[in-house]
Amino acid sequence: MVDEHRQRPLGAGTRSATSKFGIEEAGPWEIIVPHTVYPPREDTFLLGRALLGLSDRCGIATEIGCGSGALSILLASLGWNVAACDVNPFAVAAARGNVEKAGFAGAVSVKEGGPGEPGWELQEGVTLVVWNLPYLDPPEHDGVFLEPIEEASVSDIPEGWSNSLLKIMDDKQIDPNCLIVLLHRTDPDSRSKPVGWIQNGWSCRRLDSMRLGDERLEVLSYWKPAAGMPAKVMDECESTMDEAKRLTEGGWQRVLSLSQTSGRGRRGSSWQTQEGGMACTWILPAECLKRHSPGLIQTVIGAAVSEALGCFVKWPNDLVSEDGRKLGGVLVEGSSADGAIRVGIGLNREGGVVDGIPVVGWNEFVGEKTVFEVFEILDPAISSLFEEHPLAPPVEGDELIILSWKGLSRSLSTGVGLRLNGAPLRAVGLNGEGHLLAESKGVVGKIDDLGGLDWGSIP
Repeated sequence: MVDEHRQRPLGAGTRSATSKFGIEEAGPWEIIVPHTVYPPREDTFLLGRALLGLSDRCGIATEIGCGSGALSILLASLGWNVAACDVNPFAVAAARGNVEKAGFAGAVSVKEGGPGEPGWELQEGVTLVVWNLPYLDPPEHDGVFLEPIEEASVSDIPEGWSNSLLKIMDDKQIDPNCLIVLLHRTDPDSRSKPVGWIQNGWSCRRLDSMRLGDERLEVLSYWKPAAGMPAKVMDECESTMDEAKRLTEGGWQRVLSLSQTSGRGRRGSSWQTQEGGMACTWILPAECLKRHSPGLIQTVIGAAVSEALGCFVKWPNDLVSEDGRKLGGVLVEGSSADGAIRVGIGLNREGGVVDGIPVVGWNEFVGEKTVFEVFEILDPAISSLFEEHPLAPPVEGDELIILSWKGLSRSLSTGVGLRLNGAPLRAVGLNGEGHLLAESKGVVGKIDDLGGLDWGSIP
């Protein structure tokens, strides 16, 4: 909540303004905001709601660009020890005063500085980093432009403040499970794009979003898959699925084999890894099966892989090229009795003809990459959906359905023709079980098996 009548815009000539800040059951606290300091606004509340959705585990948090200190106070109220900073000395003074007035002076320290400033660094052992990224063009209110110190606090830099922070995150003093929570403007694009983190191997999970006028704001969280621990790599095995059953350690486990001699495909069919191809199995936590059906897990991973590699996905589990040549597939095994779910992915590296059937390799989509480089692309994409991070909440089933349908729609948009036992169909969606919903003669039904289904050729 904000006392709108007492809030003033940036750049106004008043010396300071007072508002009440609170989100849901947290607060409210009285916040004093000098005229050169960014006040709590819609983006502040969006980010605050996302922070309230994190798990109850607390530790050391850093808030960059703390402004009036509103979010640092919120974090402290949740049990975090907060190291806050801002490049604006007026913000530092205001935040210190607001923190003390709210009763959290012992839990929050506020210093001047930030990424790119001489001598600034993240606190040792930090487990949460929060930043409402500067993404605005310098605003103007009634002909009054921002003062230089205000402009520095709300405007992005040419290379993007997000990328500036990314360069710091390899510091070995940072907790390997550290979660980065950033508010981006994603429409229209700002200079601080999520793609920099994703391309550098970070998992990415959306926490919240909103449309504000012509802009879309998203709160995204980032972390290193398995806290930076590598996959188990084997030169050869019969099946990575079977090898995965032998892993007893918890956490985000993966088995990657350079050669697989007896791999399995759908309905027990064989999948022998092409020389130089990929055979990898991810172990998902058993909680995933309590929240989502195996069919939905399979379809959304297929969609995630197709987006990461730039290929297409054919319901329910085939990865293909635009003209229908098979690149690979996704297989899900396991039950609640197993205590885990295993997701196997097999991919060809090179195109050619296998058993008289044309196939395609990943080199057609991502270039001449090694199996390890392709794994580094896929691991964060799958982790983003299913890894249980100590802080980040799980992805909801509705979002998995949307992501699955988005992946299938990309294939369907190329002109795929569906037929069931010779009768034409029109795919219209997916349900929570991962079943394909299709319409024929005005009647919508579900398809839960490939029997009699002809996906058709992609022209």
